[in-house]
Amino acid sequence: MKYESKKIASYKNEDIFSVSLINDNNFKINFYNFGGHIHQINIPYHNNIDKNEDVVLGYGNFNDCLTEKDYFNFIIGRVCNRISNSKFIINDKVHKLYANTPPHHLHGGKEGFNKKIWKINNINENKNEISCELEYFSPHLEENYPGNLQCKAIYSFNNNNELKLDFHAISDCDTIVNITNHNYWNFHGHGENYQNITNHSVQIKSKKICEIDNEYVPTGNLIIVKNTKFDLNNHFSITQDFLDQGGIDHNYALQNNNLEDAVVIAYSELTGMGVEYYTNQKGVQFYSGNMMQEKYNGKYSKFYGKNYGMCFETQNYPDSINQSNFPSTVLNKNEKYHSQTIIKLMNNF
Repeated sequence: MKYESKKIASYKNEDIFSVSLINDNNFKINFYNFGGHIHQINIPYHNNIDKNEDVVLGYGNFNDCLTEKDYFNFIIGRVCNRISNSKFIINDKVHKLYANTPPHHLHGGKEGFNKKIWKINNINENKNEISCELEYFSPHLEENYPGNLQCKAIYSFNNNNELKLDFHAISDCDTIVNITNHNYWNFHGHGENYQNITNHSVQIKSKKICEIDNEYVPTGNLIIVKNTKFDLNNHFSITQDFLDQGGIDHNYALQNNNLEDAVVIAYSELTGMGVEYYTNQKGVQFYSGNMMQEKYNGKYSKFYGKNYGMCFETQNYPDSINQSNFPSTVLNKNEKYHSQTIIKLMNNF
């Protein structure tokens, strides 16, 4: 195991660092302390570890991270996903949030955690794992959320090719928290197999999804996926017809959030590269990139477009604060929030 850290830019009079974690199998993770943005995930080919593919979308120029609106591989908070009508009630007080998808609130608001500079506290290294602790202090009423919220994100990588994402938070008064990483995967990579996400196999072990209205806001109902297009309990191969019909942008309810059973398995049928997901969260948002823009200036002089990435955002259910039958996202004063997701990178599917 080894790591590299270097300054790549300055923003708001603070230094922006790029950190790379490289394991003994030549798998590599690279991220910034700006928004916790994961810039690269490189997986070597099974039959040639000296050749690899970068399997996440991103930007060739750091300045694009400052203005981008699609959350490519950033930390999302305080509350990811949607909050209906941009408001919630806690302790009989109404909190009105910024409606960045009018009339609703999305992914933390006008300037969420994805646009914050996280302090690098430390990098810990041992023979089989390296971890980097990032910290951000979100003051009371930032984006109109109550409570001074102390947040930590720990990115760990090991010789089992596992990327661990741990999010911790504690508040000095009752508030709501639901933090995730908004990954954008394309396991075809950026090389000779570069294309949209067709020819990916996806499996999500879940019996139900959150029903949503035509504005992608949950109704509060859970729908059984059996005999619907949302049933991904068996491996499903993504086709262009599936994408042309709107794809999927729904939260799947998870039964096996025990960190022992894989809840998501996804891979490229062209490269054999992919992931297994393990999490302690109650849901995972699967987004097939159906609302992506027509053109992005991507890495390696590539231009991404609609459906060029897919997302698996481990989280609590969206809009839980306004849905009485959903698991609660309330974090009580001085209680500890901890979200953990393990992403096992693989090249032998």
